[in-house]
Amino acid sequence: MADVYTNSIGSVMVVAPTTNGQLQAIAETRNVAFGEEIEKKPALMRWVFADFATGTLTDEWGNRYDHQVHSLLSGTLSEGRELLEALAEMGCVIEEAAELFVPFQKMDLRSETSSDALRTEHARAFALARRGRKSIAAIVTDIRDAKML
Repeated sequence: MADVYTNSIGSVMVVAPTTNGQLQAIAETRNVAFGEEIEKKPALMRWVFADFATGTLTDEWGNRYDHQVHSLLSGTLSEGRELLEALAEMGCVIEEAAELFVPFQKMDLRSETSSDALRTEHARAFALARRGRKSIAAIVTDIRDAKML
């Protein structure tokens, strides 16, 4: 039985604790429709790790700033791999899940319009991303605490 599901597409990876594994205490679900003609169903919330360039947008005074997608990320792709390694060392069973939704495949990081419409254009990702850029050490500590409960 898997404790964590993971899936990667390109430079984006997701990691989701399962509801029936060792990490069930921190697993969360949200109701999401994965297609326009498909009913909402429970889906695992997931940490999203990606390598997206920062400072790609420019404000009216010429200052660089990040696309709003960065607010949904838990870290870089290498940090995601580091998390998986730490989970494996803690004895968690990690399962590659090709059907696990990986967001942001068509993200335009240079578009202010896309950034402003993140919630509507990428609603699934917005609903499913576990937000908060904790360090990998802090996430691992949360997981260790959850496993002890």
